[in-house]
Amino acid sequence: MSTSSRAVLETLRRVPLFAELSETELASIVDKVLVKRCQAGQLVFCEGDKGGDLLIVQEGSVKVVKTALSGRQQLIAIERVGSSLGEVSAFDGGLYSTTAIAITPVVLLRLNGEHFRNLCLAYPNVALKVIRVLGHRLRHLRRLVEDLSFSTVRDRLIAHLLRLGEERGLLGPGGTEIRLDENNEELAARFGTVRELVSRNLGRLHGEGLIVMRRRAVMIPDDALLRAELGR
Repeated sequence: MSTSSRAVLETLRRVPLFAELSETELASIVDKVLVKRCQAGQLVFCEGDKGGDLLIVQEGSVKVVKTALSGRQQLIAIERVGSSLGEVSAFDGGLYSTTAIAITPVVLLRLNGEHFRNLCLAYPNVALKVIRVLGHRLRHLRRLVEDLSFSTVRDRLIAHLLRLGEERGLLGPGGTEIRLDENNEELAARFGTVRELVSRNLGRLHGEGLIVMRRRAVMIPDDALLRAELGR
């Protein structure tokens, strides 16, 4: 097996959909995979394009967005190494309902939709995992709709900071420190708003002492005090 084929095999091992497949079964998929490269900012696929294939992120990260007629984008998800894209269109061959954009230089593995469907028929556990992935994304979209419909930008921002603090915050003497991977424009896309409102709300939270801004980091002095602000 060549070096590039081994790299593809290693990526497939990290994909939850294929976690239970044997080495031989994974090797049979490697032969069917094509490699696609995108530069940062390049479209991976666009809403309305014809789909049909399964895409897997081998290197880099991709953001999935929904674009309004006004041009404003709503961030749906950020997919990283081992994540899959286009599962629905791989099953029904329909058009993409979202747009995917490379955040960084990206290497993607493309698996033909027909081969993927045959794989699901041959290995029912793969099909079950696809259902779980789609179920997880449906729950995420339902929560996103609820947030956009019923909560303010301030509440969305607070909830996001608290979630980041729980997932990857560093606890220190001054509170919980969080490194921000997204700038204010990207946060605005996540919350379905504009950059100015994100900047204004970050500034207000800082002025109220609920957070401390430190360049690309945020310190939460008291998680409970910040959480108490939700829904006020």
